[in-house]
Amino acid sequence: MRPMLEWLHNLPTFLGALVVCAVFVVPTLVGSYLLQPYVGRIFKGERDSNTVLGFLLNAFALYFGVLLALLSIAVFENHNKADDAVVGEAAALIKLYRDLHGYPEENRTQLAKILDTYVDEVTGPGWVYQGRGQANPREIEILTDFHRQIGAYRPPGQGESIRYAETLRALDSFVTARRLRISAGDSAIPRIMWFIVLVGAFMNVMVIWMFDLKPFSHAVIGGTISLFIGLVIYMIAVLDAPFKGTNGIQPNALVEIHNQTGMHR
Repeated sequence: MRPMLEWLHNLPTFLGALVVCAVFVVPTLVGSYLLQPYVGRIFKGERDSNTVLGFLLNAFALYFGVLLALLSIAVFENHNKADDAVVGEAAALIKLYRDLHGYPEENRTQLAKILDTYVDEVTGPGWVYQGRGQANPREIEILTDFHRQIGAYRPPGQGESIRYAETLRALDSFVTARRLRISAGDSAIPRIMWFIVLVGAFMNVMVIWMFDLKPFSHAVIGGTISLFIGLVIYMIAVLDAPFKGTNGIQPNALVEIHNQTGMHR
């Protein structure tokens, strides 16, 4: 599922955080002067209503805070898994490339050139597809060509057969790592959870407005809490799409393959 707040990834970090915080803080400040007098009438006349509302706010803040904490941990772990998937693919690709050193010159050159083309495609146009959680058709064509080339090779002796079998195992590991990298770009928090978070943030402000306080006090307390909630939600939204925007994971591990394996020489 595509991230609900995908548009945030097109904004610089500071501007994105500012927009999200403004969405929460501005209505809270306006409501503290315009809506709070009406909401505050719900408990008007109740004895020591602020104490009762304090217990309500503590209980609500506990559950809402736990929800935000769990979401933060979940998206952080997904972000790390996505990063590990890129590194894992790079490691598998290096292993596959080095296994080609024992092949005849003609076969080694052709296969290495295909892998070189694959890395250029992944780190270039293919990374746009990665941000969408989609497989790049051009990458599939390149890998199909590699499978065809490696399948056409016939090892002349027993030693070469052992090396050929090892290459096939390395190829299988590489394909698996690539699949994990692509699938990591499609992970996202379900929309129902975003709905619960936004409703919870609104309810949090409503509970604060029920307190018998001066409008300025409501504005300070509500604005501070809304600012923090906005920052947390912005962080969750950005980490929810690990390959998008300026904060997204970059193909640095794959780019380094050219330096470590001697490609492009």
